[in-house]
Order: sequence, then C-alpha cells, then structure tokens
Amino acid sequence: MITAEEVVEAAFDAMDGPFDWAGAQDCSATACAAYQRLTGIDLMFDLHGAYRSQSEALALIKRRGGFLKAWADQMALCGLSECEPKTGAIGIIHTENMVGRSLGLCVRPGLWVAKSPKGAAMTPANVERCWNA
Repeated sequence: MITAEEVVEAAFDAMDGPFDWAGAQDCSATACAAYQRLTGIDLMFDLHGAYRSQSEALALIKRRGGFLKAWADQMALCGLSECEPKTGAIGIIHTENMVGRSLGLCVRPGLWVAKSPKGAAMTPANVERCWNA
C-alpha cells in the first residue's frame, strides 16, 4: 500500500525545478516519473523523446485525440484501471490556479500534487479521471 508520505516524497523529487516542455519537466513527464518511482510502471514508456517543445507536445496530444483521451488510452495500454481518487492514484486534474488540465498524484482524496511553474505543488483539485495499477 502506497502512503501519502511516499506520494509526496516521490512527487517532490520528480517535480523539482522549473516547468519545461522539453520532455522531462512538464506536468505529464514528472507525474509519470513519480508514479514509476511508486509502482515501477513506466507510463511514458513509448513517449520518452517524443516531444522537445510545447508545440511538439501539443501536436502529440492533438494527434492522440486530446489530453483526456490520450492519457486514458495510455493508462489502459499500461494496464491501469480507472478508480476513485485514492492515495497513490494518478489522474487528470484542474484547479482554480491552473489553465487547462494536468496530470497529478493523489496524496489523499481531495489533495493532489502536480507540477507547477516552479516545482511540485500540493493543492485541492477537481479530478476528471484517475487510475491505479
């Protein structure tokens, strides 16, 4: 069982530093890196090096049917099941301070950690969908 402390530690390690679209420090890459640390599952196994800029990332998302569909398909491909928010789940979230959607990790229902412009940030969030192994 994954604990809230493990989620916070993995997320803050993976999400350290400023946001960057180069493929390793954006909301998706860092949430997936933290999730891999917690579970051993590489959710971006086929996406490493697939984009190097915001325009390339957005084009990839568009080709895959949008952010929600792209990640729902990727989670299914990796064997994850949709679940209710629970500690250790990865999900598509949005908050009052965010523009658009983000991948984040559930610290506990109602509290999520996601990549911010400067690093990891814990925040209450609205959850569109979430998954777990």
